[in-house]
Amino acid sequence: MRARRRTALVRWAVAALGAVVVLDAVVVAQTQVGSDATADFLSSVTALTNILSVVSFAIAGRSAWRSARSGGRRSAAAHGESRAVTAMRTLNAATLLSMSGLFLVIYGPAVLGDPAQLNPGTVVLHVLVPALALIELLAVPGARPVDLRLVWAVMVFPVLWFVYTFVRGALTSRYVYEFLDPELSGGERIIVGMTVLILSIFFLMGVAILSLQRWRTAVRSPLV
Repeated sequence: MRARRRTALVRWAVAALGAVVVLDAVVVAQTQVGSDATADFLSSVTALTNILSVVSFAIAGRSAWRSARSGGRRSAAAHGESRAVTAMRTLNAATLLSMSGLFLVIYGPAVLGDPAQLNPGTVVLHVLVPALALIELLAVPGARPVDLRLVWAVMVFPVLWFVYTFVRGALTSRYVYEFLDPELSGGERIIVGMTVLILSIFFLMGVAILSLQRWRTAVRSPLV
């Protein structure tokens, strides 16, 4: 029972960390630049995946805490978290790591060339929270392996994000990323190429994380 309570506290701590850093970024954008910059940030893959992560970690923490309180009752909670919570945590790790991978692939060279861009908020949202999501999933993989077909659920986020981004761009002429802006990207081929790249990273990362979760449930009993 203590292990489950510790798991709950860790999950809530990660949720709180993500929430504080996202809120700080919103406040900075609003006070230093204005509402357009705030809207741009909240429309980014970074902000949206981390906001979803806050929700996911909060729900998963509640699940672990309730499981600990169940004691010896013969219930799903007493035997480990539900399939839905395990699937949610796995999808959360997949989306966060896809975002992190995109950041490293697209902006990594520029950041390495100018380390000053690596402010604490950037490190937390792009590296630390995704890493914690992966570590937590591998340490506590859940009671059952997830279905590999969940990779299509991973793809829901980037597809909806692209729809939102292009509709918003058409209506406001504002794009979060310059490589998706028809005026700045250098042509339709760049936009199509970047779209394919982003979708591919989400798909491949989804397959990788789902496979890791399945492997962990096979080689070690879950802690919750």
